[in-house]
Amino acid sequence: MNKKYIDKVSRFGQHFMIDPDMIDTIVEFADIKDTETVIEIGTGTGILTEAIAKTGCALTSYEIDTTLEEHHNHLKEKYKNITIVYENALKIELPEFDKIVANIPYNISEPLILKLSKCDFKEGILTVNKSFAEKMLNMERESSLLSLFTPAYFDVEFLEIVPKSSFEPRPRISSAIINIKPIKKENISENDKRLFITRNLFDQRTKKTENALLEAIIDYKTLVDKKRYTQNESREFLNTLEIDDKTLEKKVIMLSYEELSTLLDKLEEKL
Repeated sequence: MNKKYIDKVSRFGQHFMIDPDMIDTIVEFADIKDTETVIEIGTGTGILTEAIAKTGCALTSYEIDTTLEEHHNHLKEKYKNITIVYENALKIELPEFDKIVANIPYNISEPLILKLSKCDFKEGILTVNKSFAEKMLNMERESSLLSLFTPAYFDVEFLEIVPKSSFEPRPRISSAIINIKPIKKENISENDKRLFITRNLFDQRTKKTENALLEAIIDYKTLVDKKRYTQNESREFLNTLEIDDKTLEKKVIMLSYEELSTLLDKLEEKL
């Protein structure tokens, strides 16, 4: 796919990877077996799609831009193990899969990570904005909501920096390849109060913070005290924390970093 065509179709915030050596590096990191099921978010020019397909795995690739369909047809003719779905992956239920391998469009990185936190899979090899990777790993000077959320759901490893020159059009900043492996809820120890509560809260992310907190406190106290903690006991405990009413009224997913951090500090101290 030539540069002129890439410029024409780059209309959803895509930065298409054009570096074949970097593509090989990504697939090598993924260590895909021909028995595995893989998904890719953002088929784009198909360069990574083809490299994944060559492993012999069952590949489902998602692409929102239907103008690319004609370009993709030759891939589907060449590799019978490719299925390309022209839908917004954020808005549909993903099938069961073993691995996700993708160059993630920058503008969907955070909502995709939130979506993946609900999925059960082996691992993901993702190319993301370098700043986003650093937030996930809490490598930035200032902490963020993402840095609180991530360790409750994923083990993340920073694998390699991807230079701007690997993409067309060139992004303003460098990218990074990361490895993410889901953490099972039962593997989070009650001794790590902060992670335990964060996981419980974000498992109920669309609920009001007050209701999610009541359930999280019940789960934690029941586990630690080895007896069922009641709703009334949980509410009595919550009242002792003196959390601002505006915070309690918000949905968990709408909390700011400051609100969640303050809330967790209070819980960590008193639980």
